[in-house]
Amino acid sequence: MTQGADWYKEQSEYNRRFYEWLHAARPGDAHDWKVVALFYSSLHLVNYWFVVQTGRVPRNHFERNRRTEGELPQVFDDYNDLYVMSRQARYCDGYRVEDARRKSADERWGRIDRELRS
Repeated sequence: MTQGADWYKEQSEYNRRFYEWLHAARPGDAHDWKVVALFYSSLHLVNYWFVVQTGRVPRNHFERNRRTEGELPQVFDDYNDLYVMSRQARYCDGYRVEDARRKSADERWGRIDRELRS
């Protein structure tokens, strides 16, 4: 079932607020979860764009990545970097996200947000 555009927009904002709350509560650590929250916020922004522009949301990460590269090349590099950072944070044993990488993720999210909400 595909959600409506408003749902994706609200979910993106929810994930962003979670990132901000976590960063305020734990400024010196938990950077891995901060990156994951930013990635999912961007994923829902991308889905929001797809619903508004095409009426069709990608079914999985593979399709979303492929469609983002083809239909949203202006955000693909930032989106893909967040995707990779999120996967590393979640699935690579011993992988640690440093604050500089968290800042980079936040900047990437900001560029995606500006591009897709404009």
